[in-house]
Amino acid sequence: MMEHSSQEIMRLAAQAESDIAQASSPQELDRLRVAYLGRKGRLTAASQGIGQLPLHQRRSVGRAVNEAQQRVTAALHRHGQELAAQAAERQAAKQLDVTLPGRGLPLGHRHPLMITLDRLLDIFVGMGYRVLESPEVEWFTLGFTALNYPPDHPAMDEQATLYVSEDIILRSQTSPGQIRAMRANHDRSCPVRQVDPRFPPREVLSHCRCTPPPIKVVVPGRTYRRESITLTHHDIFHQLEGLLVDEGISLSHLKGTLAAFLRAYLGPQTRIRFRPDFFPFTEPSADFSVSCEFCQGQGCRFCKHSGWVEIGGSGLVHPNVLIAGGYNPDRVSGFAFGFGIERLAQRRFGIEDIRTLYENDMRFLRQF
Repeated sequence: MMEHSSQEIMRLAAQAESDIAQASSPQELDRLRVAYLGRKGRLTAASQGIGQLPLHQRRSVGRAVNEAQQRVTAALHRHGQELAAQAAERQAAKQLDVTLPGRGLPLGHRHPLMITLDRLLDIFVGMGYRVLESPEVEWFTLGFTALNYPPDHPAMDEQATLYVSEDIILRSQTSPGQIRAMRANHDRSCPVRQVDPRFPPREVLSHCRCTPPPIKVVVPGRTYRRESITLTHHDIFHQLEGLLVDEGISLSHLKGTLAAFLRAYLGPQTRIRFRPDFFPFTEPSADFSVSCEFCQGQGCRFCKHSGWVEIGGSGLVHPNVLIAGGYNPDRVSGFAFGFGIERLAQRRFGIEDIRTLYENDMRFLRQF
């Protein structure tokens, strides 16, 4: 539609400037440019209609159209620069300011197993034990033969033990750490320190020419077995092995140590039960249990309705195991014990299903 007067052209220019000032994006600004200055724009149409006006109006209307086009063009350019500057500011705000101090990473949550292990080690270190580590991939002889296992023991079966090769296994318990700890306790010049781990255990002692000192250690670590996963059992789990060797060690020392440990960890009200058992590397042997925390000894599925939860096994170190470690059983004796760390974590934190410890569910881990 053609505008017919200079006043109408100026009003159109003013309206265009107002519309341009309210544009919030480059796309909207371009739409207004087309609407007013495009081939079919309103100011373009006014310019094309000048030739149809009377002669006395052409000069004034033509001057008004030129001025309006200049004003609209200037307004488009000016507001376009403003929008570009705003976009640059927003982009700069998103960029990293290297002069600012770094943002700290959010702290994670300690796993209940590690919380439990640290507490266990604190108790034993307070009782005078040293903490040692032993390899998870172990020689067959240190995992079984040196621990007095007979050749036909079912624990050696491939259905119970994971074999890397004929001579190498994934340890099914932390007990091989006993042999490594005893051998490492000899003098540096003693042949026992240099003996091949596959050396027949009964021949080790004949190589010893020193008198190894008493030993008092705990050996934590991960173990592997072919087991069915239940509420209280897993095929990959953690154990803590304890060993004390000295002169005059008896079963009463073992019971007193375990009772002091369990009451320090679970509380002075904890009831403890020892029962005769059999382990190839200890004689006599006993398992030890504590009263069930979940049912207060009344019986539940966690304790298999017995009121007791078995914690681990223990006993006096078998003479053959002392010999394998380079100690003379005629001069010294000792006790050993081992238990699963997961079970104590379950007791401490009220975790009924052991599988919860391995699911990496952040809803669970955030509680610790």
